[in-house]
Amino acid sequence: MADPGTEDFDVIVLGGGGAGMSAAINAADAGRRVALLEAGDRLGGSTALAGGVFYAAGTAAQRELGIKDSPDAMYRDVLALNGDSVCKPALRRLCDEAGGALEWLNSLGVEFPASRLSSPNGRSVPRSHEPVGFGMRIAECLDTALSQRPVDVVRRARAEKVLLSPAGRASGVVVDGEPISCRSVVLATGGFGGDEAWVARMLPKARRPGDWVWHVGNKNNRGDGLRLAEECGAQIEGIDSGLLLATPNFHRDLEVLGPDWALMVNLEGRRFTREDGAYWEISEALEAQPESRAYVIFDRTMFEGAKPHPRVLEALAAGVITVSWVPRMFEEQLAKGRIIEAASIEQLAQRTGLPAKTLSDTVARYNAAARSGQDAEYDKTAASLKPVETAPFYAVEVRPAILTVTGGGVRIDAATRVCSPTGAAIPGLFAAGETVGNLYGRHYAGTGYAIASSITFGRVAGQEAAAFSGR
Repeated sequence: MADPGTEDFDVIVLGGGGAGMSAAINAADAGRRVALLEAGDRLGGSTALAGGVFYAAGTAAQRELGIKDSPDAMYRDVLALNGDSVCKPALRRLCDEAGGALEWLNSLGVEFPASRLSSPNGRSVPRSHEPVGFGMRIAECLDTALSQRPVDVVRRARAEKVLLSPAGRASGVVVDGEPISCRSVVLATGGFGGDEAWVARMLPKARRPGDWVWHVGNKNNRGDGLRLAEECGAQIEGIDSGLLLATPNFHRDLEVLGPDWALMVNLEGRRFTREDGAYWEISEALEAQPESRAYVIFDRTMFEGAKPHPRVLEALAAGVITVSWVPRMFEEQLAKGRIIEAASIEQLAQRTGLPAKTLSDTVARYNAAARSGQDAEYDKTAASLKPVETAPFYAVEVRPAILTVTGGGVRIDAATRVCSPTGAAIPGLFAAGETVGNLYGRHYAGTGYAIASSITFGRVAGQEAAAFSGR
């Protein structure tokens, strides 16, 4: 692609992840001259690194399986979780258009088989659509679609500033000290997980797990969009909105699935969540525990009897995720002392510092539930209830420390227009994806919500920016 230099464009999109590519494609399809500037060497962003699951309601896949769902139901569910911590008009538009965005991806070559549809938390309406090929496939199809359109794509181009006209309208960007003029700008630069200062400011809960915390997303997610928008007068919001996954910190790779077959206790020796719950539910429950720390308790029989789900094996083979709870890792971490071994529950309590009587009582109740097949405390499924009863016993500390999604960022309205603290739109400035700060809320809505919001609002931002640039 040609370097746009100082040429004039209708729309400049900053960021080449799922949101940015979606924006550029849709702006180009509206007949606008578009430039996409990517800070890194390649397109795809965090979308290419993700599982690619897409959260949507009222879809063809749901209808194929006879599942009754609707954008209205999706809106009610997300709002019930997050209340005023999300922008209701923006959420409404996301729910209304997510299904269409899913079908659009399908038209570009991304397959979402009905057989891969699942519940976002294992209990509610199946709304999480898993693609063949994971997030890599979404990124590949978007990249192909982008290459088929007259979009000027420039890599290794990090914007330093968004220019405003005397009237306060976005009128260009500065890259390498050179201005590039345009009629509208879309901020799709990702989140801020790769920048310590932004993490400290926007995600103070990330301090609790200490030096375990690390960012699994795109290394170029440094809060550029937040900084650029704030310099234009935008409101930055969404403090402590983000997803930190539980991990034993054996390695630094994306790990979504924990040991659902084990028992988990906090520093008081008490259970605090359903161990086979959704990954974000477990992580949020862990965040709320003393020191945001817990221990996974199990015996070797439980460990050796655990069987990964076939799609977990598929994701492992594709390099999308890693799993700590495998024999090779077990022996390695046991030798390092990261897995604590004991001949009795009382000795395990002593070696972990957990209160012995409380832990023993917790294990006894858990074992009784496992034998009966009914968990009255947290309603864990019978298939995952395994008694902790055969020595030796093991304990592994876990913390919510894998920073995946940062939910804080730029305030937008339902048209993806970037807004000031008063709620007024900054003319010509739009935002989508992880750059947005009033869409994730206090609680992650479910598997695929991040990808759905990125692609859906990437499309909306491209369409809205194109329409604005024609005025």
